[in-house]
Amino acid sequence: MGTDLYRDGMARLEAGDVEEGRRLLEEALHEAPGDVKVMHGLALALDLSGERARAVELLEFAHARAPSEPGPACDLAMSLLERGEDARAAQVLAPVLDADSNHPRANLYQAMALAKTDPARARAHVAKVLRNVDPELRREAEALDRVLAEHAPST
Repeated sequence: MGTDLYRDGMARLEAGDVEEGRRLLEEALHEAPGDVKVMHGLALALDLSGERARAVELLEFAHARAPSEPGPACDLAMSLLERGEDARAAQVLAPVLDADSNHPRANLYQAMALAKTDPARARAHVAKVLRNVDPELRREAEALDRVLAEHAPST
């Protein structure tokens, strides 16, 4: 039943019905309290509901349970980047990249996390994203690469 509630909740979120999506995801989490996928979905719903602090708390918990799971780690890393916690964001992303060194979003966020302290290493992560076919990720990576090029030119 928990997986049906999760699927239904995520479908409601995608349809723009945040309130019903959140309700279903809360119920799914009640039925499967340790399910990282459900925690991640509920964190998205909470964020959309304006409950950012609670969403981040849930992302922290999901990440602690499954550090190499890309969804919660990437969303948690972005939240940390928004707060200027670049070093912590890099730590959060490390297990994801250890599990899949080519994960596009994890590489993009890792590049952002390293941009100020290690532009050359950041560019190596950007290069992996530039090989991805997702046009939005490529655009973000290209923009970041232009900025990084000023601080760490290619050799």
